[in-house]
Amino acid sequence: MSDTDAWTNFIAQLDPAALERERMAVHGDLDTERPGSRQDHEMRFAHEYVRRDFWQRMRGEVQSLSAAVQRADADRAIAAQQDEEIEAAIRSYSKRQAAAAAHERRTAA
Repeated sequence: MSDTDAWTNFIAQLDPAALERERMAVHGDLDTERPGSRQDHEMRFAHEYVRRDFWQRMRGEVQSLSAAVQRADADRAIAAQQDEEIEAAIRSYSKRQAAAAAHERRTAA
């Protein structure tokens, strides 16, 4: 049997209605497959992570785990310090506002 005969036999066995039902079947929630959906975003993020990791390894830029942990610890320490500075600024502002309001009440009376 030639390749052409095999292809012709294969095509003859196909049911066009069954093929169309399979082609048009909805498997799952279509909204999750749309561009911009959460699933799409997660897939793109994961792909970008894998791609970046691959090329860093190819260029020999991969950090050791201990260096990554040290960097994460330093980032957390910086964030904690910034949080403390923001809270101190808020407390200072609140005290100044309360003092100004008390001063206005004394001068108005």
